[in-house]
Amino acid sequence: MQQGSSARFIRPKHVEIELVAVAYRNRDFPVHIHDQYVIGAIEKGAEILSLEGKRHVVGEGDLITISPGKAHSNSSLGDEVLEYRVFYMPPDLVEAFTGRHGLCFETPCRRNPSAAKRLLQLHRWFVRGGGDRLEQETATAEIINIAIENAGWPDEKIQTPQTVRRAKRYIDNHYRESFGLDALAEIAGVTKSHLVRSFKSAHGLSPFAYRTQRRIHEAKRLVLEGTPLAEIAAELGFSDQSHLTRQFQSMVGISPARYREQ
Repeated sequence: MQQGSSARFIRPKHVEIELVAVAYRNRDFPVHIHDQYVIGAIEKGAEILSLEGKRHVVGEGDLITISPGKAHSNSSLGDEVLEYRVFYMPPDLVEAFTGRHGLCFETPCRRNPSAAKRLLQLHRWFVRGGGDRLEQETATAEIINIAIENAGWPDEKIQTPQTVRRAKRYIDNHYRESFGLDALAEIAGVTKSHLVRSFKSAHGLSPFAYRTQRRIHEAKRLVLEGTPLAEIAAELGFSDQSHLTRQFQSMVGISPARYREQ
């Protein structure tokens, strides 16, 4: 973590969501994905958010809305400290609140100062730890309602190629293991170059980068369970604990030890 930067993760008692409040100076996050919906707002400063070949300048008064599995990168803009607050919401929770499957945000950001202000207020309220189950669930519903104003539902005509689906499914089931591109291409039924090209076109990441993402997502869960870092590294296929820590900090923003402490 660079000097003057911080990230605080919070997990409320009554709803299965995760919050983060960050302050970054001159910080870049590489292309990555989240398993959850990302809903948040900029509190101070600005950042460049890149998704699906488009660059967006996101600043104060803007909402952040990123669908699960959407590869993106972001970096602070200028010398001012970037501060933002984000809710991470699992797809099954959003589905339970909306009654619909496959919610997809049409844009990763939009200008709405009043909605951004309300999201920041709700975020600070959750950080303070207030509310019983009903109050926290009501607040969660409000957050989702704010976010889905610019959301749609998947177009059934737009489908990921079957070859890519087979490769992704194999990685999802075997990301702990060591396997090569030869095996993955054979499972997909295409050449190695075709697989890499089509996989990245569909998901924004190479098969290798996607496997690393899956490993880090699982590492977050194991860290919170108290599993020793050396054991996590060995179980998830990292070369050693230092390798795990470097990858974790690059993608999550803090070290595994600090993430566990919060």
